[in-house]
Amino acid sequence: MSRSLSVYLDLLRFLAALAVFVLHASFERLSGGLPFLWRFAVFGSDAVMLFFVLSGFVIAHVATREAASPRGYAAARLARLWSVCVPALLLTLLVDAIGMRLAPHLYDFTWYEYSHPVARTVASLAFANELWFWSLHPFSNTPYWSVGYEFWYYVLFGAWLFTRGRGRWLACGLVALVMGPKILLLLPVWLAGVWAYRTRLAQRLSPGAAGLLCAATLAAYLAYRDSALPQDLARFTAQWLGSATSRQLGWSANFLGDYLVGALVALHFVGARRLLQDDAAVPPRLERGIRALAGYTFALYLFHNPLLQFFGALAHGLGWWEYRALPVVLGPLLVVWLLGARTERLKGPLKAALLRTFAHRAQAG
Repeated sequence: MSRSLSVYLDLLRFLAALAVFVLHASFERLSGGLPFLWRFAVFGSDAVMLFFVLSGFVIAHVATREAASPRGYAAARLARLWSVCVPALLLTLLVDAIGMRLAPHLYDFTWYEYSHPVARTVASLAFANELWFWSLHPFSNTPYWSVGYEFWYYVLFGAWLFTRGRGRWLACGLVALVMGPKILLLLPVWLAGVWAYRTRLAQRLSPGAAGLLCAATLAAYLAYRDSALPQDLARFTAQWLGSATSRQLGWSANFLGDYLVGALVALHFVGARRLLQDDAAVPPRLERGIRALAGYTFALYLFHNPLLQFFGALAHGLGWWEYRALPVVLGPLLVVWLLGARTERLKGPLKAALLRTFAHRAQAG
C-alpha cells in the first residue's frame, strides 16, 4: 500500500468516525439538535459500512505481513481490539453509573439495556454480543455492535488464511456456524474490502479512468443519499422478510442498502488505489495532522455515545439543560482527546503480552 493511499484511508477513517459522532450528537434528546451539523448526520449509518470495507481492505494488506503464524495474526487482531474495547467498556460502566444518578430519564431509551450486567460485559469482552439473534448491548454503548461483527470477520479470514484443503472449508464452516445469520448477512460488505485490495482491476485502469471511477462512485453515493432509495430499500426488505424477522436481524436488517453502499465504497477504493499507487508526495504537515487525527478514530467511535449521555446528564444535573449543546458536544471530544492516544499506545505492549502467552501455552502443550 502506498504512503499516499494510506494517508487517504486514514482521512476517510477519521471522517467516518466523526460522521457517527455527529449522528448521535445531533439527537434532540441529548443536545437539543445541532444547527447546520445535523445535515451530516445522515451519513452516520453508512459510515459503519465504510469501516467494514476499510477493515477488509486493510486486513487483506496486513495479513501479508502477519501471515507467518496464526499466533501473530491472532495477537495483532486481539491487541487492536482490546486496547480500545476494554477501556471503552470500563468507561461506559463508570459514566453510565454516574449519569443514571444525575438524570435517570435520559437512560430510558429503546437501545439501552442494563439487565444482566455481568453477562453483557463478559459477552462484549469476548465479542459474543451479536452472535446469532442475540444483541447484548453493553449498556449505553450502542456503537459497540459493529465490533461484535468485525471480530468474527477477523476469525473467518484467519481460518481461511491458515488452513488448507478440506480443513479450510471445515474451519470456515464452523466459524460461520458460530457467527449466525446476522453477522453473515453483512460479511459481503467486509469481503468487498478484501476484493478491493486484491483485485487487479486497479492496475488495468488508466489514471483518467481511475479518477472518473472515484468521482462517479462519490456522485452515485450522494445521489443515493439524496433520493428515496434508502427508505425504499429498507421498506422493501422489511416487507420481504416480515417484521418479526427484521427485528431479529437487528443491525443487519437493512442489508440491501448496506450492500449498495459497500459496493460503492469498494469501487471507490479501487480507483483510489490506482490514483495513489505511485506514492505521490503528501505535504509532511498535512500527513502528520491526518495521522494524528486517525489515531483517535477507534476511541472516538467507541467512547462517544456513553460520553454524550453522561454530559447530557451532567448538564441536566447542573441546571444547564437549556444550554446543553456545547458541553454535550465538546465534553466527549475533550475526553477522547485525553484518553484516545493513551489507548492506542496499549496496542504494542498488549500484542507482546499475547504473543508471550501463546508461546507459553504452546510450550506447555
